[in-house]
Amino acid sequence: MAEPKSPASGNAHPIQRALDKSKNVQKTVEEAADELAVVHVVLDKEIAADARTDEVDRAIEQTDRIEKKLAKSADLLEKVAETLDEVAKKTS
Repeated sequence: MAEPKSPASGNAHPIQRALDKSKNVQKTVEEAADELAVVHVVLDKEIAADARTDEVDRAIEQTDRIEKKLAKSADLLEKVAETLDEVAKKTS
């Protein structure tokens, strides 16, 4: 996935560039978590319990774990972005 470039991105301070990249990654991770949550709900709600194999049950459980992991990663990236933003403000 190509990341969008701002017109002055080449001239931006390294901290600002890191902040921009961090925000882009955070958005991508949030979107992936949201999409996986939808997949999890569809699998969990649309496949009747008596029609599920053990593999399907494990897949449903795994989608839930991965979605939570992605959501936690997005939260951590938000904290990184906040820290980078503070540093960028101090150095500009």
